[in-house]
Amino acid sequence: MINRNALRTALTAGLGNGFAFITGLADGQYVALAVLSVSGGTYGGSIELGRQRLLGTVLGSILLLIGYECLKSLPLAVGLAITMGCLRLLGGALGLKVGYKVGGMIVVMGWLVHEGNLATWIPLRFFWTALGVLLTLLSLRLFWPVRGISLCFNRYADLFRDLHHTYLTLAARLNPSEAVAASPSSSYRQLRATLQNARSQRPAMLQELGNQPSRHPATLLLNSLDAAASRLVTMVRGMERAVPTARDPQLVARLHRAEADLLTCMAQRLLLWEAQLRVPFGQSRPPLQPLQAPQSWVDLGSELNDPVANSASLDRLERIAARLLLCRQAEQAIRDGEASWQAIMARN
Repeated sequence: MINRNALRTALTAGLGNGFAFITGLADGQYVALAVLSVSGGTYGGSIELGRQRLLGTVLGSILLLIGYECLKSLPLAVGLAITMGCLRLLGGALGLKVGYKVGGMIVVMGWLVHEGNLATWIPLRFFWTALGVLLTLLSLRLFWPVRGISLCFNRYADLFRDLHHTYLTLAARLNPSEAVAASPSSSYRQLRATLQNARSQRPAMLQELGNQPSRHPATLLLNSLDAAASRLVTMVRGMERAVPTARDPQLVARLHRAEADLLTCMAQRLLLWEAQLRVPFGQSRPPLQPLQAPQSWVDLGSELNDPVANSASLDRLERIAARLLLCRQAEQAIRDGEASWQAIMARN
């Protein structure tokens, strides 16, 4: 299967090269270099890379003109070293990251190769770079769009899908006699890694939201989902640490049944979350009806006072109490997340 990102980049670079060939202007290869450098995978990521590349081009060009005119009487190595040091100093003050390479290449190539025609080479270099950045951004909007918003919410959808399978598996372990259809679950470390991967997409999304991205509904919803996801993932860690002992399972069968029913209910709820996060942001809505806990969970108070259950070993009861508390916290995390989700989308 052809990679869409690679094909898009190749087509965009080819289009830029074709335009450069038609115009007949020199140094047209820089448009393709800009396309290859700026294609960051998402629209927001490309905006940041393009900004860095243009800023590095401008800074490198200014330092090249000043340094070449003022330091050309010095030995070549000394003049270049001073100019590159200034580039590093000013680049750090401006927050440059990838822009260092662009500025450094302009200084070195302009000093060593184009010293006789800097007045024409620098404007052409900037023009082709700006054109490459513009073509890349247009291609990401028009051809197989890759938006940071969609990518970020899809990563959280992946996380809730994994949590769905994990909760089903946790419920199945409490009912070994029943055949519960569940995919292999993810461990706490795997879920944590998925959560971190989802969080890593946030900078690209914020680049797409323009001014004051922290007030955008997408950011507010993302913050709410992240808080709920963090609580739900942490719950898995606690459940892994509080595995019930194998002794006297018949004494606490109803407690386990209530726990398993709630885990199954929450797993199905997270599956609804995943489906809603796969659709475009403006159309995503939380489930209309609030989460309804199973009746076995609602009647849990009477089961906790059952003398038969209380006759189980102290270690087993302590682990069950810890697990029930974790389940209650996960249930509340889902309720809080849906309430916040509903409020945010109502204002959108």
